[in-house]
Amino acid sequence: MPHSMAFRSSHSGAALLTYCCVVLASSGCHPGDRASAPRADWVIHSRLVFTGADLRAPRPAAPVGSFRLSSPYVIGDLYGVPGTGDFIQASVASDYSFVMDLNHGYASLLRSLEPTEFSLSYLHIVPKEARIARLAPAVLQADGIDPIGTAQWLDRASARPLLLVYVDRPARITGQVLARGVPVRYDVRVEAPGYVWIAMRSAPGGGLDYEAVAPPREVLLAVTPLPP
Repeated sequence: MPHSMAFRSSHSGAALLTYCCVVLASSGCHPGDRASAPRADWVIHSRLVFTGADLRAPRPAAPVGSFRLSSPYVIGDLYGVPGTGDFIQASVASDYSFVMDLNHGYASLLRSLEPTEFSLSYLHIVPKEARIARLAPAVLQADGIDPIGTAQWLDRASARPLLLVYVDRPARITGQVLARGVPVRYDVRVEAPGYVWIAMRSAPGGGLDYEAVAPPREVLLAVTPLPP
């Protein structure tokens, strides 16, 4: 079930420009690659927690330094394989906390947007021109590309899993399906361009609802074991 930087001579100035280009190219960012008017609500203060598959039972944490945090986006869909590099470049502190500033890489995100084509046939978006991208953090080997677990946003207060999705205009995502006998419904209303948190909730009368929710007071990034 389906369950985010004046040298004194022109020579020195040229050297600086060359250096900056190399650094920017290696980081996947570009000069001015952030929101023109940075938004405080796009800065996420969070922490990694290592849990079982149920998102509740704690398990031993991987040592800091043995992994790195990557923040690519799934483009044009809520689910699927990420289609961008890491525009945000967040790092994890010794206490497993991190700050993810979504203002960074914003221009790169906009350039990466594509028409919305849901992999789940029962999902629809109105207007159909609306473009979306889900921030899909991954916790990878420090010197490799393999994940050390599955990363999932989590509302600490409610223990509900969350999705963090960018939408480029007011829109509504809807759909419903019967999954293993359980009704699953999507009714995600986006009132303005920007990021929206989507939570899975138990529906009155049974089933599961996916809806837009207010930003949680505290959001965690849970790392669960990889599926067998």
